[in-house]
Amino acid sequence: MGPPYGSRVGEKREGEVWRPIEGPTYEKQPVPSESAVVGQSNPDLTDSLKKKQAPLTAESKQRFALEVKMGTYLPDVDRNWSGEGFGPYAKIFGETDPETGVTIGPPKKSIYGGLAFEWQITKKLAGPIGIGVQWTMARDKAFAPLAEPPDEGFTRSRADTVRFTVMPIALQAVYRFELLADKVRWAPFVPYAKAGLAYAFWWTKNGNGNIAVLKDGDKNVVDRGRGGVWGYQINLGMMLRLDFLDPGTARTFDRISGINHTYLFGEWQLTRLSNFGRKDSMNLGDSTWMVGLAAEF
Repeated sequence: MGPPYGSRVGEKREGEVWRPIEGPTYEKQPVPSESAVVGQSNPDLTDSLKKKQAPLTAESKQRFALEVKMGTYLPDVDRNWSGEGFGPYAKIFGETDPETGVTIGPPKKSIYGGLAFEWQITKKLAGPIGIGVQWTMARDKAFAPLAEPPDEGFTRSRADTVRFTVMPIALQAVYRFELLADKVRWAPFVPYAKAGLAYAFWWTKNGNGNIAVLKDGDKNVVDRGRGGVWGYQINLGMMLRLDFLDPGTARTFDRISGINHTYLFGEWQLTRLSNFGRKDSMNLGDSTWMVGLAAEF
C-alpha cells in the first residue's frame, strides 16, 4: 500500500535541507572476568565481597580523658623527725591504746580519692600526648589530746576530734600507648605515664571545726594549722580498654555520647611534697597504689 492520496511523503520541500539519519552507536563493553561471573552466580560470595568493601564506621574525634580514682594515702609529715619515739603527726593520728589514749603504733593510711582531667594534644606517636590536671584529697582524724592529761585514765577528749586534711593538685604531661589496643582487639591494654609539678594544701581543725591555732603564754596566736607545699608527682599505670567486651555496643555508645573508650585501670603514684627538699618544710608526700575508671571522649 502506498501513501494516502495527496500526501507529500518522500518529496523534498522548497527550502528544506535533507541530512542522512545516522544509526545509534554503542561502546564495546569488556568481557566480564571469570571471577565476576562466579560472584554473580554465588550470592554468598557476593555478599561477603560487599561486606569487605563497606566503609568502617568512623569513631568520634578524641580530645579529652577523665579519670575517677581511689586508693590510700599517708602524708609523710614525720619523715624528717629525728627525736625519740613517735613524731608529732604519729603522736596524734597514730594507733592508740584504747584504755589510755597513748600512741602505741604508727598511723594507718586513710582513704584517698580524686579526679583527673586530660587534654590530648596529638595522637601521632602511637598514642595521645597531653596535659593533665589531677585533684585529690585525703583526711585523717583522732580524739583530741588533752592540754593537761591526767596521770591515770584516758589522756584524750572523747567529745572532741582533731582533723587533718591534705589536698594535692598536680599539673602533668601525659602519654598513653594506645597503638596495640587500636590494632589488636584481644590485646586491650594501654600503658601510660604522667609526670609534673604538684602543690598540696593542708589544714588541721580542732573539735569546734575551726582551724587549729598555736598560742603563747599570753594567749596570742603564734601560728595557724594551715599552709601549702610544692613538689612533684609521677603516675605509672596500666589501663584495660573495655570495648573488647562488646565492640558493637561500644561503637553505638560512641555515636550517641561521644565517648570513644572506657577503661578500668590501676596505677602507682609517687608524690614528693616538701618544697623540693627544704629541711624546714612540711612533708606531705607518699607512695601509693590507686584504682579507678576512665573515659576518653
